[in-house]
Amino acid sequence: GKMTPSALERTDYLAIWLEDATPRGEAKAIELAKRFIQQHEDSALVPSVRMKLGEIYFRQEDFANAETQFEILTEQDSKGPFTERALFFAGEAGMASMAAQSLDRALLLFGRVVQLNGEFKWAARNEQAVIERKLGKPRDALVLYDEVLNGTARPAEKREAICGKGDIFFELAANDPQNYQRAIEAYDQLAADREAPPHWRNQALFKKGLCLEKKADRSGALASFYSILEEANRGDRPREFFWFYKAGFNAGQLLEADAKWESAAAVYEKLASAGGSRSAEARDRLDRLRLEHFLRQE
Repeated sequence: GKMTPSALERTDYLAIWLEDATPRGEAKAIELAKRFIQQHEDSALVPSVRMKLGEIYFRQEDFANAETQFEILTEQDSKGPFTERALFFAGEAGMASMAAQSLDRALLLFGRVVQLNGEFKWAARNEQAVIERKLGKPRDALVLYDEVLNGTARPAEKREAICGKGDIFFELAANDPQNYQRAIEAYDQLAADREAPPHWRNQALFKKGLCLEKKADRSGALASFYSILEEANRGDRPREFFWFYKAGFNAGQLLEADAKWESAAAVYEKLASAGGSRSAEARDRLDRLRLEHFLRQE
């Protein structure tokens, strides 16, 4: 017996998902998705297939094709269940392509997401702030971050906004040093959030340390870097390496600049034994210090 059109449609539809779920199946999934859209153009499943097609392109970093699919989806199905998500990812694709006119388009797309008042609303505001910063409009970005912080955003979205504010004040401080204090206040707020994943806390403490260095408060900077290294000893939290290493190497440099060789060696020792991506680099520094300054090996 021949398959009914609806059964055939379901089969073609599922084939796309199966292909996408298999390793290296993306090219085939793209081909099947395009064919589905051609052969079943009136199907209620087309928006879902277009969303999938856009997401596969996006994962492959083919942002131009991704954006095209997301845009067609929002034009053809402006009230559908995928509209908000498609608009958001069209904006993300525009941001990723880095051309100035793409950034302007992405701002508009995120603006439409905000108007839909759905689950991507505050993520879209945060992305608009990132774009305003790229376009050299930090003051506009601050207004957007404040809107996120005063709104009903999720904790993760508020953390991003707080960190973004700190980063803007840090940049503005190059011309007006009073902004270092404002940056520190933002980073303090982020570091005090006990619910935050360790990468947020460590990032905040590291950047606070940079602010204190800029303010010529070297002991304050060291204390901020040290608090990251000490926190890493507590075994009850998942390890975070990126900011941990940055803090450690900065602390080591400050100590070396003050000719505190033993203390610097202790920091590099800690980094070397941490077992992450930059441990070998720390081991090299440690060996160099011991040679240059005749340090005893413990």
